[in-house]
Amino acid sequence: MRKTNPDDVREDFAAGLADVASFYDTAFAAVTGDKDRTLLVEHTFLAAAVLWEGYVSDLLIAYINRDTTRFRQHLKDAFEAGMTTKQKTIYANYASLSVPVHLKKADIIELVDAGGNNITFSHFGELADAANRWLVAASAGRITGRTAVQKTSVNAWITIRNHIAHRSERSAKAMNAALAKGELHGTGLGRVGPNAINHIGSFLKSTPVGMQTTRIRLYLDAMRTIAALI
Repeated sequence: MRKTNPDDVREDFAAGLADVASFYDTAFAAVTGDKDRTLLVEHTFLAAAVLWEGYVSDLLIAYINRDTTRFRQHLKDAFEAGMTTKQKTIYANYASLSVPVHLKKADIIELVDAGGNNITFSHFGELADAANRWLVAASAGRITGRTAVQKTSVNAWITIRNHIAHRSERSAKAMNAALAKGELHGTGLGRVGPNAINHIGSFLKSTPVGMQTTRIRLYLDAMRTIAALI
């Protein structure tokens, strides 16, 4: 049985993100209006964030497919957790659950993503929890072992993605809270000072004080770096 290779998933994401960055450079040079450039940077960020969502989902499935040890235990634990006391007694005395060592990719997807919508997480903590539930220690550690800055960076672009997509008061508050985290100070990814960010496109196309790169570029670079590490 041919297993999905996590390295292939990483390479696909890196190539897709490079395409997004290349398109942004080409389009930015062709578009001169400030309003048009603001719209461009928002759509570019959204495209990159959606790529990230798909990448995380595909990577988790690839990790499970490569080594099912922890995931099989998770399935057994989940099965037993839903039993009544009587059912547990019957199960312990008269039944057993045997999960194959080699699970097909399609079967894994059905178990973790039955709706076919990708496995998504509202913040890095949820991703880390899923990694600990489903993955062997070596694979989970690549995710849970990220630095505080890296984890906070992921949370930041998740909230920016949500705000660009929804434009709600709630998404704006969540985004501003995430961008104000102290871990982002000095990275160029966060906001500085008490003023909330009301125009995310303008924020993304601006260059942080003391830096030579726009925030959209800093975010794309952060996605590329963290994706290679997890």
